[in-house]
Amino acid sequence: MPAVNPARGEAGGVALILVVWVMVILVAIVGEFSYSMRTEINITRNFKEEEEAYQLALAGIEQAKIEMLSAKDPAVMYLNEEGILVFDEEAEEPEREGELGKGSFKYTITDEDAKLNINKASVGQLKNLFLDTGVDITGIDTIVDSIMDWRDKNDLHRLNGAEEDYYSSLEEPYSCKDGPFDVIEELLLVKGMTLEILYGSEDGENIYEGVAKYLTVYGTGNININTAPALVLEARLGTENANNIITRREEGPVTTPVANEKVSSSFFTIISTGANADGTIKRTVKAIMQKKDKNLETVYWNDNFIG
Repeated sequence: MPAVNPARGEAGGVALILVVWVMVILVAIVGEFSYSMRTEINITRNFKEEEEAYQLALAGIEQAKIEMLSAKDPAVMYLNEEGILVFDEEAEEPEREGELGKGSFKYTITDEDAKLNINKASVGQLKNLFLDTGVDITGIDTIVDSIMDWRDKNDLHRLNGAEEDYYSSLEEPYSCKDGPFDVIEELLLVKGMTLEILYGSEDGENIYEGVAKYLTVYGTGNININTAPALVLEARLGTENANNIITRREEGPVTTPVANEKVSSSFFTIISTGANADGTIKRTVKAIMQKKDKNLETVYWNDNFIG
């Protein structure tokens, strides 16, 4: 019987262990590579589908522009029973959605001239609007006076308002603008304003409807009496005039201006959402357009709107 060489046995054992470790390392490398490739593929697919959703949202914007420019008579705009802005009396329920390729889009159009201009509104008009949207009377004076201080050019604060001295003393200080609001979201910088008051919520005992949807920074300050909601009509013209206008609107669009207001509009907001085939990836674009004769000029654009 031949003798066993111990050295050869040890070498073979070491070689086997090395082979096993090499196999383990190779398996780990292949697994990591496979995982990385799957991740890259998912990222690429998501990027592609998000870009498709964005392009679909743009398609909705273009469709909305076509609808607006196709209006036969800008003076016959009105809100239907569902509160949807209508440009054509023959289309009481306009189809503001469509399919394109494997995806789809939906859009809404709202009239900025149907809202109260935050830069033009009086103290009384703002107080009425805040009160009607659920803000407590004790907080209204602070908010309204602070709005007036924010938009005026001087540094003298009103009784319940705030100027530079207040804003510079905050934990995260900033300056009082002393100029007109550029966007409604700017209201969140004003003393007394909260997200709940601006956008609406049920906060314990307080229920806020949200004032943002009734306010704008665009237009001359005059409102379109055919498209303005009741709260804006009441804040701007008083309850009696508002009720008279709403009664007249039930018979059809008002064709002649009332109380120095107007029956046509120049500024419109379009919010368009595009979605991929299964609706898992969406992209929303918000645009505000100014209509000049037969042209539309973009005055605000947000291609990643979250609302």
